[in-house]
Amino acid sequence: MNSRRSHLSPRVSPLVSPRVSPLAAAVAVAVAVALGTFAPRAEACGGGWWPEVNIDYRVEGIARAEKQLANGRYLAAAGSVIRMIPHIHDYKKASKDPIVNRALRVLAVATARAGGDLGALAKEVPSELHARYLPKTAEARHDRLAWAVSALEMVRATKKNEPTLDSELGEAMAQLGGSEAKAKVLLEKLAQEDLLTTPESYRSLARLRADAGDESGRVAALERCKTMAKDGAICVAPARGNGQS
Repeated sequence: MNSRRSHLSPRVSPLVSPRVSPLAAAVAVAVAVALGTFAPRAEACGGGWWPEVNIDYRVEGIARAEKQLANGRYLAAAGSVIRMIPHIHDYKKASKDPIVNRALRVLAVATARAGGDLGALAKEVPSELHARYLPKTAEARHDRLAWAVSALEMVRATKKNEPTLDSELGEAMAQLGGSEAKAKVLLEKLAQEDLLTTPESYRSLARLRADAGDESGRVAALERCKTMAKDGAICVAPARGNGQS
């Protein structure tokens, strides 16, 4: 057995050195167990055992996309999601995987804030992934916005009483033709309870109030938008009939 072992190297994960101390190995195993990120195999001749750690790079990627979205970089955020989960548009219901639900939320909000037109994604993703996000007609743009509303409704169903999701859903609905009345009801309710959490949702409310002829309400919503926005220039909602913000 000794001569045979001299010609064999123990099979170990490349992320864990065979010369690692017992204490370090124990810590690695504990962390892997806590995160659920190791495959339970790696036996070596002589009974050695080491965890094979699998890293889910989507965690870091989605966190980066969420930060890009928060900073107003909608296309970059959408591109990050699509590159990591190219089939995300095919989800018909919320996932049991919270990472997927976070990705759905980022792409849906980015789509709504881009007005359903993610054509500029050509700079962010390969052409074969970009095509379906390029609305060539008003109908296609409407379909993209309808998907965004549906995706946010799916994610919202998994998180009750979440003001940010409610705000973003109202914002997306305000962009979707035929859903403006529902959007106004939702956004007005949130505003009354001081639960609108994004400047974009106040901007959407300002535009809906302008369409309803509520000039003082439009101005009030824009003021709240400006107090929340990093760049007040996004807080624009033309007054009814005169084209002024």
